[in-house]
Amino acid sequence: MNNNAILISPSITYAPNEKTSVNAELIINNLYGNLDRGQPIFGAIAGKTNLNSTPKSLNLGSPEDYFKTNDITIMGTLAHHFTKSISFNASYMKQLWEENLQEHRTTNAFVPDINNNPVASLAMMQFIRRKQRWAVDNVTAYFNFQYKTGSIEHQTLVGYDAHIWEKREGGYQNAARGFIMKDGTVASSYNPAHADKYEMLDYNGQLILEPNVTPFDLTPGATNYQGTDYHLLNVQTVLPTALTITHAVYAQHLLAWKSLKILAGLRQEWFQDITNYKNPDETSFRNSKLLHRLGVTYSITDHINIYGTYLTGYQPQSNTVTLMPNTGSFTGAESAAKFKPLISDLKEIGMKAKLFGRSMVSAAFYEINQKNVLINANNPAEPDELIQRGADRSRGFEAEFSGYITPQWSVYGGYSYIDARIMKSANPALEGQRKENTSKNAANIWTRYNFSNRTVLKNFGVGMGMLYQSSKIPWFTRDFEIPGYTTLDAALYYTFFHSKIQLSANVNNITNTNYWLGAQSYLRLFPGAPRNYLITVMYKF
Repeated sequence: MNNNAILISPSITYAPNEKTSVNAELIINNLYGNLDRGQPIFGAIAGKTNLNSTPKSLNLGSPEDYFKTNDITIMGTLAHHFTKSISFNASYMKQLWEENLQEHRTTNAFVPDINNNPVASLAMMQFIRRKQRWAVDNVTAYFNFQYKTGSIEHQTLVGYDAHIWEKREGGYQNAARGFIMKDGTVASSYNPAHADKYEMLDYNGQLILEPNVTPFDLTPGATNYQGTDYHLLNVQTVLPTALTITHAVYAQHLLAWKSLKILAGLRQEWFQDITNYKNPDETSFRNSKLLHRLGVTYSITDHINIYGTYLTGYQPQSNTVTLMPNTGSFTGAESAAKFKPLISDLKEIGMKAKLFGRSMVSAAFYEINQKNVLINANNPAEPDELIQRGADRSRGFEAEFSGYITPQWSVYGGYSYIDARIMKSANPALEGQRKENTSKNAANIWTRYNFSNRTVLKNFGVGMGMLYQSSKIPWFTRDFEIPGYTTLDAALYYTFFHSKIQLSANVNNITNTNYWLGAQSYLRLFPGAPRNYLITVMYKF
């Protein structure tokens, strides 16, 4: 993996008077590198596969792969106070983005033998070239009013925002994958009933299909040619132009009376998706949704608050089709309305408290429901294909503590428990099962001690921390688990006497624990960082 980036970000702020400020910012970001598609492993046998069967550094990409992006963003903001109780804020953002990609990656499957059994040491590969560009416009504007009615304090916010995303002409995604046929064509999948029509190869005494792209041999010591090696660029797709527009108006009101605060809000969204924008075969559809939120906070004492929150969410998912044209076998003629919007809601109750004037503690119980969840179809013939799952639910508890035990000793810690389950699926066997890529238990702690100026170690400080994550289920397969892990970190600080300069030296993953952050399948595991060191110089203005 190798990524290089150039980032230029000048910013200027002008305040003509104490009531008004204007800010303008330009961001230019050029990236050249390649994509990390994870570590593959071989020996894909459910419940028996060794996650260490290949080096964590193994990458199936080619030296000829590249990922180039150019990103220009212009932003402007305006803030004005008409009076002490009436203010106005507005912002505008324009982004121009383009991508140029060439890569080798897996199809999330192994090469099959003549009997259609996967050969667990041969990763099925695909070759992809993609170019695309788009433009984004964001507008936000709102008024804020503060006033009183008797002993009740009010704060009302009324606003509008718009998000406009245009995929411009000239984009394409071409790919090579599948199996070579004896007539010189390429088939996207294998049909054992017509095995005589497919080209075959001998692999260690096994008769296997000949892939369109040279497979990657995961056997230790095997020689692999990692170049642009394919028979036919058999999937050629023009990325259709598209325009998505989201408009929203919203109102939010905060009421405060004695120890009680109530926050209520409404947001009306209108969404339009135009496929093949500005072309004769242009198609369009619209969605709209009224969202609401309610929050209540009550102060038991000056230092202890309890709260409850309920809010709804809505996210259109149609432009996923235009981003990845093979999603749902999209051809450009089909409406982008293939996927229903993601609908969600959150319910949460909790408490926050300030202890002894120097520490904060919080705890909360919550439930999150999601409907129409997009997941990968796990179809090697169409690796980008997505389908929708009926519903997921997450219930959990989280707690945090931060503060000082003594003036020199600070501690931060947190714990979370998540019971995330699939509630509705086209596959009834999955209902009630664990949701993918979610740990049930997670905990972290970091503590720092600064030595007193009265000791020989004055100006020094030390820190230590721990991170724990329990096991996870991969995204695309349930045949194995990503094991839980614990990592330990440490730091040494030195503050120069009567100076604003601090020097810190960190050692992360002290024990060099071998762990994985997550996985998609046997062919895509994402290892965590090994032991590493970091030296930082910080200057406080």
